[in-house]
Amino acid sequence: MADKMKAIVWDGRNFPEGLSYQDFDIPEPGPGWVLVNTKAAGICGSDLHYLLGYTRKFIPDKNLPAVLGHENAGVVVKVGEGVTSVKEGDRVAVEPLHGCMQFGGSCPYCQIGKYHLCQNGLTHVGIPIVRMLPGGYGEFSIAHESRLFKVPDNVTLEDAALLDILAVGVHAVKLIHPGMGDSTVVYGCGIIGLDMIQCLRVEGVKDIIAIAKYDFQAEIAKKCGATETILLQPGMDPVKEVLRLTGGWGVDQVYECVGGETDAIDESVGMCRMGGSAVMLGVFSGRRPIDLFMMLWHEVNIISSNSYSTAGHEREFQIAMDLLRDGKVDHRGLVTHTYAPEQYLDAINMAITKGKHNSIKTMFLRN
Repeated sequence: MADKMKAIVWDGRNFPEGLSYQDFDIPEPGPGWVLVNTKAAGICGSDLHYLLGYTRKFIPDKNLPAVLGHENAGVVVKVGEGVTSVKEGDRVAVEPLHGCMQFGGSCPYCQIGKYHLCQNGLTHVGIPIVRMLPGGYGEFSIAHESRLFKVPDNVTLEDAALLDILAVGVHAVKLIHPGMGDSTVVYGCGIIGLDMIQCLRVEGVKDIIAIAKYDFQAEIAKKCGATETILLQPGMDPVKEVLRLTGGWGVDQVYECVGGETDAIDESVGMCRMGGSAVMLGVFSGRRPIDLFMMLWHEVNIISSNSYSTAGHEREFQIAMDLLRDGKVDHRGLVTHTYAPEQYLDAINMAITKGKHNSIKTMFLRN
């Protein structure tokens, strides 16, 4: 195998100047590690935040240049010493989260399986905050064998690349344990929200109000299992709309999937019934205002749901894979735009302007 691969390389500057398609070193898998030929790689909103400069401050210069991409699936092409769980030729989905135990550490959180809270710094494939592990924007990616999951024959690599997203919804329901009879709102119908709807349906929840920014999102939310949809309009108060639909009562849980510089978490509190829960999945930009009096008076809980790891003795990524395998969650139709890596400028622009093009998920595909 050659020592260079083709990759979309980010040098730290803002898009588009900071991206180029060029040669990059192929990582060598050491003991316990595996080299994967990436076939499908999703463009995540967090990738765009780095490329557009919003979160550039979190990336150390020493980890640049970098190859982004953490929603990946492909084929094993090389295994390091001692690897037994996968072999060359296996189709795999890559769980990007690596705690310190994959690098010789042993913090308490990783020891109990909560590696998403790693005390020594969580390493993501394709997110160069702690260290640089080349991601799916390159021909080849590297991961520890414990972070690879074989893809069943009835699941496409394109669908499997979205497991990083589905596992986020799995984690949320494992934290909250919603069930039959619960009333819920899913606030935000990007791909996180759409998979959140499907996870709630798997848990038996039948009363799901989806709040969407675009009409095409609202249509797909219905297909995913939403019983009611609210399409946001200029000047609309989404809290009043939820209260109108629930007869002034509110809902048991709101799953907030918006984040950014919005008031979505404060609004989520307002949508809850007294004693309800606002579950925060969205990534917010620093401090946001919230009506603490209303939160206290209505005894509403805010519960943070950050990424995923394990639920009891089960890996949440594997639970997500099983949902796809068994047909309980459907990813068909969620990948709306695909590009070859050489078309990276068009692909990133599509992801940035998704609302204009009815785009849910943009993905790089390789033969």
